[in-house]
Amino acid sequence: MPPVDPDANAALRARFDEVHAQYTHLRDNVGELQRELAGLEVSVASADGMVTVVVGARGQLLRLRLHERAYAAHRPDRLAELITKTTRRAEQAAVEATAELVARVVPAETGVPELLRGGDLGALLRRHDDTMGYEEQR
Repeated sequence: MPPVDPDANAALRARFDEVHAQYTHLRDNVGELQRELAGLEVSVASADGMVTVVVGARGQLLRLRLHERAYAAHRPDRLAELITKTTRRAEQAAVEATAELVARVVPAETGVPELLRGGDLGALLRRHDDTMGYEEQR
């Protein structure tokens, strides 16, 4: 049996304490995070103020408001384009707001906040593999 390395044991204990603290923080705050995400609304207006879009945390359309002069100010195809562009901006703003809320609870080193911002699941998995010491199977 190899000799016990006290320095290695201390390092393992310190890492365990760190991971346990992160887990406890997550467990203690996940309910509040869920409530905040459920109530999140992001409102974005077009530059001319004719269109206002309100979306939820997942970018789902909650409300669409058109100024009473929107139909007079824009041809139908231009108004449709303005609604679409404003909705996309609102969706992106919701992604950022959601990532900010999640980052308060989920440690950045997990990659989850960045995944929410960029949508790159592959990067998250590569980070996990690097952390765990997995080599790519070919």
